[in-house]
Amino acid sequence: MADNNKPAKKQTTAPTTRRVKKNRTLGDYALYYLGRFAKASKRFFAQFGTAVLAVAIVAYVFLQVMLNVGTILDTEHATYVNISDKKEVEAFLFRDEKTVSSVNAGTNCFLVAEGEKVRKGEEIAVTYSSESDVNIQNRINEIDARINVLQKSSLSTGASTTNIALLDNQINELVLTIIRQADMNDYDKVLRNKEELLILMNRRQAVIKAEDYSEELISLSKEKERLNASLSGNRAITQAPESGYFYSTVDGYEEYFTIEKINNLTAEEFETLADSVPDKNAIESSAGKIICSSTWYIALSVDKRTAEGYRVGVDYPITFQYSNNKELDMTLERKISRSDKDVTILIFSTMQIPAGFDFTRCQTVELPHANYEGLRISTAALRVKDGEIGVYVVVGSKVVFKKTRVLYSYGSYSVCAIPKDPNYPNRVDVAYSTSTQLSLHDAVVVGGKGIYDGMRIK
Repeated sequence: MADNNKPAKKQTTAPTTRRVKKNRTLGDYALYYLGRFAKASKRFFAQFGTAVLAVAIVAYVFLQVMLNVGTILDTEHATYVNISDKKEVEAFLFRDEKTVSSVNAGTNCFLVAEGEKVRKGEEIAVTYSSESDVNIQNRINEIDARINVLQKSSLSTGASTTNIALLDNQINELVLTIIRQADMNDYDKVLRNKEELLILMNRRQAVIKAEDYSEELISLSKEKERLNASLSGNRAITQAPESGYFYSTVDGYEEYFTIEKINNLTAEEFETLADSVPDKNAIESSAGKIICSSTWYIALSVDKRTAEGYRVGVDYPITFQYSNNKELDMTLERKISRSDKDVTILIFSTMQIPAGFDFTRCQTVELPHANYEGLRISTAALRVKDGEIGVYVVVGSKVVFKKTRVLYSYGSYSVCAIPKDPNYPNRVDVAYSTSTQLSLHDAVVVGGKGIYDGMRIK
């Protein structure tokens, strides 16, 4: 009860301080922003100064490198080359040709392929009065070719034709042979081996599937019989007058560019060849021509000094531009000179007849003019010092001048002489190196300023 009579305690509160907002003047604001600007400027100039210092350091280092290294050199290594300088000349082609007469009007359908070897009396063309008969005959020719391949592909009773391992070896060997022939640009042999490869692959497939081609052969034979029955019968057969190689194109020069003509050709007669006019009658009345001999010739004109570089009986690689730059080795048979002019006629021969070769009567060929064996460098590297031609070469940490002799220049390059070993002056040794003459693998200076003999490279 006593507790209830105690007076209540007086409650007290903590005093509070109220912040009174200060009235800022225009001057206060000016001082505030000037302070912030000063701080920002300080940071900017600190960063700018650092960048300037970095640039100065880089420039100093670069300057020191330039002072110590001197001229920056552009170099290349001397390499070995063996190249031929070729001369473009106009050549005329001579072949042992006999035109195949065709007095029948109509369209010719050829039974043999272009450049195929035929025997005397063999049927080489059929002349039809109807265009539809020509199309039918062309299809018959395709069927005959297919039947021939399938008959050779059929399996025999011999164990060798059913042995997969043996067939695989034969196929691999033939593929490698074809690749080698293609590398040697011997495309006529490639085409001849193409059919043999197809036959071997057909035999392999027949062994794997345990079947033959009898059904397809029967189907093709029936189609051929049906097509033969649909021919009108109005046709004329043309036979080969001689054995040789058949070509369907006749240019009208067959009676002019003969073997007899090339064997008795004079320098004066050569000049009239370009004025020859093709025989239009021979073109219109011929179904083709037979090349009776595989040997053919070209005749071309050069100046007497150039002719001195060629020897009779030697083979030379001649490039035929009209046949995708096909290169053929041809033998120089004769040289015919004129006494009144600076002219010599060169006559070459070959027995090569590449498939698809362009036998245009007059065409541009490339004749090997000279052969150069030596060290190839950029022509820009050549210098003249004390009246002698040479190059600057980097040897260790020094630049030295080495003499050389330029044999031939082409494009931006030059072929220089291989240095001679004094112990073997008559022997060409590409690997022989000398300190006074340009040698194989030398680091030749191509570009740079202030270069001199003995200059140090730091």
